[in-house]
Amino acid sequence: MPCRRRIRLTGGACFDAGMTHEEFTAIAKEYGFSRVYFLAPGSFDIGENPHRLTADACAAFPFAESIACLVYPYAPFTADERIPAYYLASNKAYFGMKALTARLGELGVRAEKAEIPLKPALEQAHIGAQLKTSLRAIPGLGTRFVLMCVALEGIPPLEYDESFVPPCSGCGACEAACPSGAPSKNGLDLSKCMRLRMETACHDDDIREKQRTYIGCEICQYACPLNAALPRSEPDEAVREAFDLRALIGGGTAAARKLTGKNMTSNGRLTAEAIAFAARDGLLTEDELTALLEKAELSPFPAVRDAVRWAREKLMKKHE
Repeated sequence: MPCRRRIRLTGGACFDAGMTHEEFTAIAKEYGFSRVYFLAPGSFDIGENPHRLTADACAAFPFAESIACLVYPYAPFTADERIPAYYLASNKAYFGMKALTARLGELGVRAEKAEIPLKPALEQAHIGAQLKTSLRAIPGLGTRFVLMCVALEGIPPLEYDESFVPPCSGCGACEAACPSGAPSKNGLDLSKCMRLRMETACHDDDIREKQRTYIGCEICQYACPLNAALPRSEPDEAVREAFDLRALIGGGTAAARKLTGKNMTSNGRLTAEAIAFAARDGLLTEDELTALLEKAELSPFPAVRDAVRWAREKLMKKHE
């Protein structure tokens, strides 16, 4: 039996550690995670692995008795908002997970970040339901959550049965909403998915015509009935200032990148996307946009220069 230690939560409550599922979950909630699923380490046949996920958790984390799947919920913004609620939440969840693992280490609990294939892991554990869009819904949160995982020593896995989440009903809402036709009556064509196609800084011209948010696409999530009852939120003043259109086109992306994560916004991505929004939707006067494009054309990033090319073509077509 492990040695018991006294642990104090931020609110002042204390308990003896060594450590139970309830105690771990209580600490995780201090960092914004609303619930924790304790999964058995497993292995998965994931085929192509562009994101370098850990296919065999047992081999990668031989010390781990379980993989804690941390659920970070977020309230989406309104459907006409360009600022991406998901990526703001994802960045917060990432740093929350880092702070949590550091805290656990101070308490003598070994915990390491584990990037496992989450969809098959949740499927295997009977948690939630897979939707036609390839997203997964879990009880009470729909698809509006971020998942982080840590490998844990000394805390065993649990069994779950949350398959009562309604499976995809085939209502066709996502099919009707998707501007690229990724989901259809014949299934899901990931090669058409805007979210996946927007993972690089330089977007194809058809993406620039269809994109609604910075960084990624959330159109199917707004359409899904499983998300209909979730509350909406609004970006605060600091977020809106960070995503100021003129500042982004001028290369002032530091504040927005800090809020959404540097990995997802490298190589001039936010500037290129801001240019597309401005040119497509007439958000600036033509003279103002033209002046900003002249400066943006000097960018060292190919994605920005290509966005300038597209924006000028848009302006030319308006005069034809």
